Amino acid sequence: MLPRVLCEELCSLNPMTDKLTFSVIWTLTSEGKILSEWFGRTIIRSCTKLSYEHAQSMIESPTEKIPEQELPPISPEHTSAEVHQAVLNLHRIAKELRKQRFLDGALRLDQLKLSFTLDHETGLPQGCHIYEYRDSNKLVEEFMLLANMAVAHKIYRAFPERALLRRHPPPQTKMLNDLVEFCDQMGLPVDFTSSGALNKSLTEIFGDDKYSLARKEVLTNMCSRPMQMALYFCSGMLRDREQFRHYALNVPLYTHFTSPIRRFPDVVVHRLLAAALGYRELPDVEPSVLQKQADHCNDRRMASKRVHELSTGLFFAVLVKESGPLESEAMVLGVLNQAFDVLVLRYGVQKRIYCNALPLRSHHFQKVGKKPVLTLVWEPEDMEQEPVQQVITIFSLVEVVLRAEAAALKYSATLKQPGTEDLLGLQDKEDCDSDPDEQED
Repeated sequence: MLPRVLCEELCSLNPMTDKLTFSVIWTLTSEGKILSEWFGRTIIRSCTKLSYEHAQSMIESPTEKIPEQELPPISPEHTSAEVHQAVLNLHRIAKELRKQRFLDGALRLDQLKLSFTLDHETGLPQGCHIYEYRDSNKLVEEFMLLANMAVAHKIYRAFPERALLRRHPPPQTKMLNDLVEFCDQMGLPVDFTSSGALNKSLTEIFGDDKYSLARKEVLTNMCSRPMQMALYFCSGMLRDREQFRHYALNVPLYTHFTSPIRRFPDVVVHRLLAAALGYRELPDVEPSVLQKQADHCNDRRMASKRVHELSTGLFFAVLVKESGPLESEAMVLGVLNQAFDVLVLRYGVQKRIYCNALPLRSHHFQKVGKKPVLTLVWEPEDMEQEPVQQVITIFSLVEVVLRAEAAALKYSATLKQPGTEDLLGLQDKEDCDSDPDEQED
């Protein structure tokens, strides 16, 4: 991020203050059809500054007036009722835009993402929850995507050799083929022929009960593995127009324009757009130099992603240490001969559970057909009882416990020992929700 004086004051659309901006302005029908499009420098004077929570409340309660004391200040020229109606209008159009995007073959792989609440004094995590992507987020996303696509076309038409664009290559072939084989083995009718076909499969093949939703989370996680990262590039350095495409969005041209406060590529795109509109000269940068800048931005984006993942893991480890042990349902997403991997559903984290860390009498790995199966034989808590067997396969629901380790800021996952009743209930659940092809083996 830029220094606070820039990103929170000078460059932020603070209400009731004139701000100089670059805008894309459309005339739209209520169904989201674009009637006209205009690019240019503008002055914006926002009448208020809503949070996502404010907009979400308006969307969820379209006929209820939100008390003005619960809203941020609104300029005297407008009323809270006008603001409410504007949000509803935008929401209606955004829904149509989103519906059309996915009909046109877009893909979205939503994975569980952790958000933390922090202690104001120490800055350490004191709680966490799965981030919920709601209608207010989707509203903003649709118009940002629309602007980014519009600007991509504008700068590419003006400067076909020097446009800074963003492409998303298709999935890695070998990993995708492995996933196709896995889905065939599991009897899952997933169509990987295109981004739109994959999105449709993930939307339609699962029900809406808790077990089906958990299976969808696991499969979505698996589908994300073959996906490649999106990349910035200079249009003059790629001769094959087909390589310009954005796989997930399923569009021929895309760029980043909407966040110049926090991304350098957006600043470059603003300069290109200004030149395309005659506000300034085209930046004197050769395509090869622009590509080097794009490569640097890609490296920083990769590093940023890695830091985000590591910091999330670090904060969660602190939370487990301070508040643990933590218990949660988990779903198995991989089975090995001495261990298995789970997605912890309450927290969205992945952990490997090792057989030698469990109080087992024995364990046995085999393949039934091509499906890996790990049979655990638990030591009975009462010596007069018979040992309890537990069968671990992909998509098995299990109960796990997360505990802090002696090593600093590390935690491990272990399996809760099941009772006979738990196993019977779980087996019934898996039998009634599994596909017929799964039960044949």
